Amino acid sequence: MKKWKIIFSQTLMISTGILFGVGVQGLINHLNTGAEMLRWQWYIPLSIILTGFLCSLATLFLLEDEGKSVSRSRLRIVLHFLFLFLVVAGCGYLFGWYETAGELAVIGGMYVLIYGFVWLGSLWMNKADEKKINEAINEIRDEE
Repeated sequence: MKKWKIIFSQTLMISTGILFGVGVQGLINHLNTGAEMLRWQWYIPLSIILTGFLCSLATLFLLEDEGKSVSRSRLRIVLHFLFLFLVVAGCGYLFGWYETAGELAVIGGMYVLIYGFVWLGSLWMNKADEKKINEAINEIRDEE
């Protein structure tokens, strides 16, 4: 059950991060050109959720490594980062999110920010879970 909770929460965080990035791009475009509309193909919202889901599935790769050496964990994080960029770039190509190298660079910048956002969000959620567990343990100890 914990794996499904991680997949669901990361899918939400990643999708939210992508939508936030698209919103910021739309705001910048509005300020620069005065554009009032953001036009998407019908499948773009679904492609954002699918991309978030695919990226969250790759996190299971990192969870298998808990308790192993630090250098191996760092290598897995680097491979995770690179693999997820390939997933995002592949989904972007498949769904027409970019057409030029410059547009891919913008997506790459957004990817780095979203990756950091999801790491921080995941750490915050794990700390909150640990706090709840510790409080429950302390309540049990007080009764004895």
